[in-house]
Amino acid sequence: MSRRKIALISVIIAGLLAASFFVGTLYSPYGRIGMYLGAEPMPPVVPTVTVATLTATAPIPMPTTRAVDVFQERMVIYNGYVSLETPNIEAVLAKIRLLAESMGGYVAGSSRSSYGTQAVAEITIRVPKDKFRGAVQEIEGYGKVLDESTTSEDVTQQYIDLKARLDNLQKQEQRLREILDLARTVDEILKVENELSRVRGEIDSLQGQINYLERNVEMSLISVRLVEPAPPFTPPGMDWGETFQTALSGLFLMVRGLIVLVVSFLPLIIIAAGAYYLYRRTKRKKQVGLVAAPT
Repeated sequence: MSRRKIALISVIIAGLLAASFFVGTLYSPYGRIGMYLGAEPMPPVVPTVTVATLTATAPIPMPTTRAVDVFQERMVIYNGYVSLETPNIEAVLAKIRLLAESMGGYVAGSSRSSYGTQAVAEITIRVPKDKFRGAVQEIEGYGKVLDESTTSEDVTQQYIDLKARLDNLQKQEQRLREILDLARTVDEILKVENELSRVRGEIDSLQGQINYLERNVEMSLISVRLVEPAPPFTPPGMDWGETFQTALSGLFLMVRGLIVLVVSFLPLIIIAAGAYYLYRRTKRKKQVGLVAAPT
C-alpha cells in the first residue's frame, strides 16, 4: 500500500473520530462532558474581599504662632507613603500606632483586607512636621521596603491670600455692625442684617480653609501599606478518579457519535457497496471476455 493511500485512510479515520465525538456531544442529553456521569456543575468561584475600616480622629491644637511670624516662614504640607512586606502584619500595625503616639501624633485611619490567601493592611498616621522625616525612616525599618515616596506642597501664598481676605471681611463685618447700630427703620435693619449674614458666612468659610491648611502643615500625613509575603507556589493536586471519569465520558461520547453516524449513513453505505460490487463484477466479465476472444 502506498504512502498516499495510508495518509488518506488516516485522515478519513481521524475525521470520522472527530465527527463521532462532535455528534456524540451534540446529541448528548446531558450537555457538557463533565455532566455525562451526573456530576453537578460547579458554581463560579468569586473572590471575596473583606475590608474593615476604622477611622479615629483626635483634636489637633491650633498653632499659636502669630500671623506675622507665619508669613516669615514657609507653609509646607508634607505627605509620605511607604509600602512594606512583612510576615507579621499585626505586630507592625501595633508598632506604627505606638510610634505615632510617642511622637505626639495619632492614627487617622486603618483597614484590613485579604486577596486570596495574602493579607493586606493599610494605616494612616499624622505626626508633627518636624518629626516627619524621622517617622518615615523608622517605619522603613519595620519590614522589607517595596515602595516609598514623599511629597511636599508649598501653600504659603494660598495661606497669605486667605488671611488677607479674612482680615478684609472681618473689617467689613465690624463696619456693618456699626451701621446696624445707626439704623432707624425696619427696612434699613433688615438690609444690614442680610449683608451681615452674607459676610459672616464668607468669614466662616475662609476660617475653615485656613484651619485646614494649618492642621495639614502642622501635622504631616504618612500612609503605610503592609502586605504579607506571597505564599510559595505549590502545584495543584490531581484527582485521578475525576480524571478517569472525564476520560471515560469522552470515550462514551465518541462511541455514541460513531454509532449515530454509522446508523445514519447505513443506507448510503449499502447502496455504495452494491454499486461497487456491480462495478467490479462488470469489469471482471469484460476482462474475461477479452481473454477468451480469438486473436
